[in-house]
Amino acid sequence: MHIRLALIDEAARVIELYREYDRPPDIPPSPERAREIFNAINAFGHVAVAEDEGVIVGSYSMYICPNLSRGGRPFGVIENVIVAAASRHQGIGKALMKHAQEAAVAADCYKLMLSTGCMRQENHLFYMSCGFIGDKLGFQIRYDGT
Repeated sequence: MHIRLALIDEAARVIELYREYDRPPDIPPSPERAREIFNAINAFGHVAVAEDEGVIVGSYSMYICPNLSRGGRPFGVIENVIVAAASRHQGIGKALMKHAQEAAVAADCYKLMLSTGCMRQENHLFYMSCGFIGDKLGFQIRYDGT
């Protein structure tokens, strides 16, 4: 298993992984729109995938955000972390988070952050085991009715 940047033709497989969440699935974008989105993400970050024997089994998206504070150093935001249900508890999530942390350091980010909507303690403990701390309070406004 190794972690690498996703190729544009792999966007559909990454979208399939998102459909494994324990919630009503999103309506996926059309293949043409997915390609546009993929290119837009790569303008400010990347999509990474975990590949095991030629099969994509995990992914995350990372955004590098320009910043006027902290001496102009950017910060990173991780979104859409997913590991295929059949591949969980095999170290794939940890490898994805390590890859993200290395990418943030390479981009000179002063911090890397993520939020999770999952309320399972197991997920929180996982992120803490990857070095993240839960010392901030996050807020959001949802515009999609969820």
